[in-house]
Amino acid sequence: MTDIEEALALLVAPCTDERFFQRALKALALVTQCRWAAFCRPSHKGKIIEIVAFCDLQHNLPGFEFDLQGSPCESIYQLKYPNCHILYPDGLQRTFPNSPWIKKLGANSYQAEIILNEDKTPIGHILVMDTLSQTETMKSREFFRLLAHRIAVEYNRLLISREMEVHKQMIAHTEQLMSFVDLNYQYRVISKGYKKVFNRTASSLIGTSVAELHGKDVFVDHLKPLIDRALKGETLTAQTKIHPPHLCEPIYLNIHHNPHYDDQGEIVGVIISAHKITDLHHAKER
Repeated sequence: MTDIEEALALLVAPCTDERFFQRALKALALVTQCRWAAFCRPSHKGKIIEIVAFCDLQHNLPGFEFDLQGSPCESIYQLKYPNCHILYPDGLQRTFPNSPWIKKLGANSYQAEIILNEDKTPIGHILVMDTLSQTETMKSREFFRLLAHRIAVEYNRLLISREMEVHKQMIAHTEQLMSFVDLNYQYRVISKGYKKVFNRTASSLIGTSVAELHGKDVFVDHLKPLIDRALKGETLTAQTKIHPPHLCEPIYLNIHHNPHYDDQGEIVGVIISAHKITDLHHAKER
């Protein structure tokens, strides 16, 4: 198997978490025949670069941070699209004498590609370094470009996944009535409020359809029309009622529906939040 074939095999291997970046960097190191490869991003601390993932073909090294100023990475963020690539073929330590991590690694050459969002703003960059000189080839340049695009997609997916997990935890721990309903009208996340109102455990509620929980008539007449509007992209507020079977009277609710999008911009479900207005409803009836 050639280096490019092995690199492509590493990239297409299924991986949906942070391990993808290690595989991607190993593939980049193989294609460029360099010892070190890294995925870096600007830190929130100012002119600091954070190494998200670092690949050393000879040793395992943890990620670290370094000053952007005075490092070869400073040049990559000065480029303007469509110029996204930079190469220092040799003499790296002479060119950047005030970059301690370059000296510590003993790197002599550097090559990098900026990673851009859809709006062409930088997410970060990928780089390779070696103790020997580097030469740029069409194969390595194209692989850099393809990998930068793929990492942008995977990194955004990772951020959205983390954000969704935070939302799930927020929903699960709130005392209010909050839930996430998928395209099949099934509850995927429910709050403590649902457990109290329906007098059921979380495990018995998750995976249950809206029709099963509320009854077919309530689902068809009151809940499904609202969910369907949200699934078409509408954010809406409405008043409706539910009637848990163990209660004598229905509960009147003010409900907010918000469509939830995946990293491809597709709607994958609806986040529903509600608060009780039963007392207000009865007061209006008097």
